[in-house]
Amino acid sequence: MSATKTLPNYKKFVQEGIIRYSLHELMEKVAEKAGFHGVDISSTPVRDIITVYVERPGIIIGRGGRASKRIGEMVKEALGISNPYIQAKKVDEPFLSARIVASYIARRIARGERHKRVAFSALRRVMMAGAKGVEIRLAGKFGSQRAREERFRAGVIYRCGQDQIEKVDYAVKHVLMPQGVIGVRVRIVRPDVESPDMVKINEDVIEEIRQRMKAEKEELSSSEVEVEVPEELAEALESSEGTEGSEEQGSEEAERSPITEEPVASESGSELSSESGEGAEISKSADETEGVSEVANEEG
Repeated sequence: MSATKTLPNYKKFVQEGIIRYSLHELMEKVAEKAGFHGVDISSTPVRDIITVYVERPGIIIGRGGRASKRIGEMVKEALGISNPYIQAKKVDEPFLSARIVASYIARRIARGERHKRVAFSALRRVMMAGAKGVEIRLAGKFGSQRAREERFRAGVIYRCGQDQIEKVDYAVKHVLMPQGVIGVRVRIVRPDVESPDMVKINEDVIEEIRQRMKAEKEELSSSEVEVEVPEELAEALESSEGTEGSEEQGSEEAERSPITEEPVASESGSELSSESGEGAEISKSADETEGVSEVANEEG
C-alpha cells in the first residue's frame, strides 16, 4: 500500500489494518448486488491490486471495465491509495459463504417476500451445496407490533470454543423495513471441516493386517511348533503316563483271562437237569405205586 510505505513499522501495521477494514466496508456497500463475499489487497512496486470475491463478477467489472474503473476512483478518493487496480473473482460455491447467504435473505425480505419462505429456501440451498450445518436467525417485527426471533437450523453447528472460531463462517446483515429493522444472522459449517470425533478407517492397512495374519496362520499349520516343557512338569507327565499304562495293562490281562462264570453256569445247569431227572423218577415211581394199589383193591 503506497500510502503506508514511509511510516515506521508499528504505525505501518496499524495503518494497514485501518485501510483493510475501511476497504472491506466500502466494497461491501458497492458490491452488495453482486453478492459480496470478501476482499483482499496486495501491493506491488507498480500498483495495489484489490481482489473482490463476489457471486456475480460481471457487476463489478461492468461493460468494457467501466464499473471497475469507477470503483477504483472511489477507493482512491476514500482511502488515499494512489494507483489501485480492481479485479473480480467468482466464488466457487456461493451458498457456502455466510455473507452471500445473508445478503440473499436480506434482498428477498426487502422485496416483500415472506421471511419463512426465504429462510427455508436458503436453508435448503445451503445444505444442497454440501454444508455440514447451517443456522439462520431472523429477528424483528414480522407483520405484528411485537418483535420476535425465529431460528432455522439443519445439520451440526459449533457454538463455543476453538471449533466455533475456526470452523464456523458467520455473517450479519440488517434490513430496513417500514415496520423497523430486521436482523439476519447466518452460521455455516463448511463441508471440508473435520469434526474431532470423526473416525477414519484405512482399508489398505486393514487388508495388510489380514494378509499378514493369514500368512502367519499358514506358517503355523505347516510347521510343528516345539514347546519347551519344564523338568518338573515332564516328570509329572511321565509318572502319570506310567500309572495309566499299568492300569491299561491290568485291564488287558483281565480281558484275556478265562471267564470262570461259565463252568459255574454249566454246573448249575447240570444240577438243574439232575434235579429235573430225579423229579421225573419220583413222579414215575409214584404212578407205579398208585397202579399197584389200584390192582390190589380190585382183587380184594
